[in-house]
Amino acid sequence: MNDNSKMIKGMLLGGVTAFVFVFIFEYLVHGLLMRGLYEATMHVWRPQADSNMFVMLLSQFLFAMAIAFFYPIVGPDKECKKAVPFGFGLGLVLAMPQIASYSYLPIPISISLIWAAASFIKAFGATYIVAKISNRD
Repeated sequence: MNDNSKMIKGMLLGGVTAFVFVFIFEYLVHGLLMRGLYEATMHVWRPQADSNMFVMLLSQFLFAMAIAFFYPIVGPDKECKKAVPFGFGLGLVLAMPQIASYSYLPIPISISLIWAAASFIKAFGATYIVAKISNRD
């Protein structure tokens, strides 16, 4: 197998695996951990009947595939040492707007802070998964 096809295979496998992680992580955070907070602020959110699971799954899939696409750009990384700064930086970028949401949504600061922490962990975890899978021999 040539280097390009190996890289593409690693990107696809890494992206799909990261998507599984993101899906499970988001369910645990939003479906279980934050359920009470969402119920207490029900007036802010779209009614459950109006939610769109396809859009949510698509956004999670695109997030995971974007990491799988961009991570190899950092260059060869057989020991996954570049995953830490890449995931840390991406986590910070994703956490920033979650904190800012407190300024324009009528929600408790705890929701914004949990969103920020979850975004950071999600980015870091997905990056590490992509790094491990895409760097397999």
